[in-house]
Amino acid sequence: MKYIKVGLLVLFVGAILLGYWLKTPKRVQPDVMAIKANAATYDARIIRDNWGVAHIFGKTDPDTSFGLGYSHAEDDWATIQDVIMTSRGVSAEYYGKSVAPQDYMFDLLRVREAVNEKADTHVTVPARAMAKAYADGLNLWGIENPKAVLPGILPVTDKDILAGYTWATPFFYRMDEVLKELMAASDAPEVSPWKKLSSVDNLPEAVRGSNAFAIAPKRSADGHTRLVINSHQPMVGPYAWFEAHVVSDEGLNLAGAGFPGTPILAQGVTPTHGWGHTVNRPDLVDIYRLETDGKNKPKQYKIDGQWKDFDIQKAEFRVKLFGPFSLRVRKDMYWSDHGPVLETPHGFYALRYSGLQAMGALDQWYAMSKANNLKEWKAAIAQNGVLSFNIIYADHEGNIGEIYNAKMPNRIDGPKWAETLPGNDSSLIWQSYRSVDELPQIYNPQSGWLFSANSSPFFITEEGYNNKREAFPESFGIENRMTNRAQQALALFSRDEAVTREDLLRYRANGQYHPNSNLRKMAREIAAMDFEDETLFKAWKLIKNWNGSTEVQDRRAAITILTGMHAMGYEFIEDLMPLEQAMQEAAKELIEVYGRMDPRWGEVNRLRRGDVDLPLRGGPDTLRAIYGHYENFVENKGLTAVAGDTHIMIADWDQDGQLRVDSIHQFGAATLDETSPHYADQAELFAKGEYKSMPMTLEAVLPLATRDYRPGQFLNKP
Repeated sequence: MKYIKVGLLVLFVGAILLGYWLKTPKRVQPDVMAIKANAATYDARIIRDNWGVAHIFGKTDPDTSFGLGYSHAEDDWATIQDVIMTSRGVSAEYYGKSVAPQDYMFDLLRVREAVNEKADTHVTVPARAMAKAYADGLNLWGIENPKAVLPGILPVTDKDILAGYTWATPFFYRMDEVLKELMAASDAPEVSPWKKLSSVDNLPEAVRGSNAFAIAPKRSADGHTRLVINSHQPMVGPYAWFEAHVVSDEGLNLAGAGFPGTPILAQGVTPTHGWGHTVNRPDLVDIYRLETDGKNKPKQYKIDGQWKDFDIQKAEFRVKLFGPFSLRVRKDMYWSDHGPVLETPHGFYALRYSGLQAMGALDQWYAMSKANNLKEWKAAIAQNGVLSFNIIYADHEGNIGEIYNAKMPNRIDGPKWAETLPGNDSSLIWQSYRSVDELPQIYNPQSGWLFSANSSPFFITEEGYNNKREAFPESFGIENRMTNRAQQALALFSRDEAVTREDLLRYRANGQYHPNSNLRKMAREIAAMDFEDETLFKAWKLIKNWNGSTEVQDRRAAITILTGMHAMGYEFIEDLMPLEQAMQEAAKELIEVYGRMDPRWGEVNRLRRGDVDLPLRGGPDTLRAIYGHYENFVENKGLTAVAGDTHIMIADWDQDGQLRVDSIHQFGAATLDETSPHYADQAELFAKGEYKSMPMTLEAVLPLATRDYRPGQFLNKP
């Protein structure tokens, strides 16, 4: 009995010690008085218009950023909160082991160290002030709404905001795909901006896209300059657009959109100019296979014939278990001269990528928003702080332009940079970047028009006015792909010598598949086949007579597009299953949901938000880009749009340089509040392909005001 009591005592003490060790450390409570004192240094006036859009006015630029943070928190706090966790590398402490690889990668890439070491020297004082002001706006909203805030989130700091840029921007140019290829599936971090698009499942990398169009006075029917910003993003989540308008007495007047956690709108329109982004795919990541002194826990790697010590540090983070308990994780992290090193099932690989620990994106976007003419715009672009993206530009003086933007590594000629490189040759470790002047770009082409649709930058205007591929090094890794959207844009604009506003908007919303698109090629291949099975024969008759349309009344689009999705994925560029099997799957699903295999396309392709359920024209990789989940077709009763066309803007400068702006959001300003009248009030306009007016001055906003307040104190209660 004595030994039993001793044993029980040992177990009891051990349980106490284990519980103490596993208990998540108490999180620091925010200093409410300090947050209020910081907030008192800003003077931001927020006016919500009749669509709920926040128009933010301030004496200084930071005033507007403070108001942007506060208003964004009002509409999308839960998403911003998740972004802050990610920007600190602590997501697993809140959400458990499913996101632990992400926190490890955060530590491995040394994001926190980069911000701590470089924030004071690599970010300008004005840009840093914008980051701080945005964080202060979030903090004020947070202390006013403590029930919505998880423990430990407040206070948000300017370094959290900067870390978000340093961490997230490389994933826009597909660095996550490289990580997936190298690491075991169980360890691959889900860090892509295109993950978690909905509660159903994830769309693949292929949907990363956007459109943008610029028309110079010489090509427009009325001498106007026009810009269309048509970014394709997830409709909800951390990379869904938040529409806003910021105006300061220091010259800032930008209507556009940004992401949760960003103090600068990433694209938009000012009275003098505007710009839009589309995703490009340059080769900005290099992989090196290392020779190490052992397969397990190596200490050295070989380079230039010599063994060299790894820089080995520890990743440290906590992983939530249950209740107040979490497991402390400590894992080795390796760095070589190349950069961070990944331990994979098949060896050690070093990673070198554009913007490793970079801190320049915020400064560049800020400078882009403050430019007043083409010269100042080019100076902003020359900062090369934004790591990738095509950027298309237009201004009130009639200038248009486009640049295949990238922070391009300055590599030596010869090696096959797209392949895995030997890690033992230091000459393959590039140390600098190419000048922006060396990138493909066109300003004011004689054709008078430009577009971008995520394809080759050598086919963005009329034949004869494009850059030539041979003028640029192979080491840039510039993509060859021509999307259906690019093929359609070239066909539509090339034959129109005098583009009207109506033409431009019609082209932007074009839902046609080009004869040379992969989907039309598939349809022709099916048309040449023979089928004895009755169901397949009926499907064959529909597909062979389809003309590429995605109009809501079309009865041939559903079976064709769904067959294409099963066979080739969302953008019809993969090889997933034989055509006959894809036809069978598509026919079976359509019959199960609709009782027929030829429902109208608008019955299948839907915009759903709360009680709103509307038909949509368009489809995957059309200029009217709409992506829905085909994997859950039956459960979802068709395709529910989750990505593609989202926030769209049209800037129109007349011959005197006067600006008209129209925009649309796929849902509405209230991102998460289902009780708000602005939760889905723009959905019907969006589904019809219509737009709302965007006022650009205080005088124009005031007659539309539904709320007028300063953060912390409403002037007019709703």
